[in-house]
Amino acid sequence: MKTSIKAFIALIAFGSSALFVQAQALKIGTVDRAKAMAGYYKTQEEEAKIQAYGQTAQQDYEKRLNEGKVMVTQFQNLQESLKNPVLSDTAKEAAKADSQRLLGDLQKKEQEIAEFRQQADRFIQQGIATTRQALLVEINEVATNIAKKKGITLLVDRGVLVYTDEAYDITEEVLTELNKNKPATAAAPAAGVPSVGLPK
Repeated sequence: MKTSIKAFIALIAFGSSALFVQAQALKIGTVDRAKAMAGYYKTQEEEAKIQAYGQTAQQDYEKRLNEGKVMVTQFQNLQESLKNPVLSDTAKEAAKADSQRLLGDLQKKEQEIAEFRQQADRFIQQGIATTRQALLVEINEVATNIAKKKGITLLVDRGVLVYTDEAYDITEEVLTELNKNKPATAAAPAAGVPSVGLPK
């Protein structure tokens, strides 16, 4: 019986020792990927390109809208001309035909405007998602390389943690590495040029 107890105690001691060794081998690090994304110079460049694309899309939308307004005015003028008592029957028939044709064109224009707006919004959302994913891959790669150099065996995103000591964080090192090739002056994006990831 004593032998069994001794063996059990020895087993517990060995298990505790093994866990202690494992705990020592596990070196934890954290990175704030949201902060890295916000501070990465490429993020600002891509956001500027997406904004330029959005402004061009808005201008195109307003142009189509103004075309539609002109057509509405023309339609209203035709409708008013039909009320003119001195208008001949032939002229009235021509005005009615023009009015019907213009009404059909107006409906097509209305559909065109709605589809354009939806497509532009979809393109922008798609561009944001694609660009963010591409930048996140870069951030993950840089963070992983730094973690390996520091001997970190477990790297966790601070966004999923309730609390962590700042001493474990490598975000500033990640940002330094990401921005080491930042151009001295960033050129303004050309109007209407879609961002990387935005459909042409």
